[in-house]
Amino acid sequence: MKYIVANWKMNMNIQDVIGWAAGFDTAVLKTGVGVIVAPASIHIFPVAELLKKIGVDISAQDISIEEKGAHTGEMGAFQVKEMCKYAIVGHSERKEAPELVIKKIDACLANEITPIVCFVEPEKVEMYKRPGAIYAWEDPANISKNGKYREKNTKDIKEGVEKIREILNDGEPLLYGGSVNGQNIPDLVNIEKLDGVLVGNASLDPKHFSGIVAAY
Repeated sequence: MKYIVANWKMNMNIQDVIGWAAGFDTAVLKTGVGVIVAPASIHIFPVAELLKKIGVDISAQDISIEEKGAHTGEMGAFQVKEMCKYAIVGHSERKEAPELVIKKIDACLANEITPIVCFVEPEKVEMYKRPGAIYAWEDPANISKNGKYREKNTKDIKEGVEKIREILNDGEPLLYGGSVNGQNIPDLVNIEKLDGVLVGNASLDPKHFSGIVAAY
């Protein structure tokens, strides 16, 4: 199974979302390729209503470690699972301690949500290993800044993937994140033992994102 995850971060208003759904090319969707969109929490319901009809799954951008109660602004796993099959946890932008990320992973799995576990240092993935998780390596050398893509060194990415695969089994999905776009996706698709990509800025344009999905 291959996974292409769109992390919209704090972008897109509802009109943008409607336009994105209209502009995404559903013809690129294929069996064995899971397309997942992570909208801002305020838009999870309308995005789910729009995109599930066309075969795109929904992810939360984060999740609370708390079960329920007086936690203003938090989204509990028991709430998220009503709309989402997935949740991104440990994204590098949040700068969370590993102990907190582990609690979020466990909260997801306890509620039958698949965690998309982000990590920066290849050797650190060991502490996050859990059956049923998807792993996303965020390469800091290639993460885009202010919407500008960075040029990738494919050799370095291959070496990073090989290091991670010494820890993860082949059956444990591994994604790559860091300035993924239509220009470099052909190189990423051909990296052995990489199971997909986590796409940031390039996922905001539905036609551009459709091209990334089509590469798989």
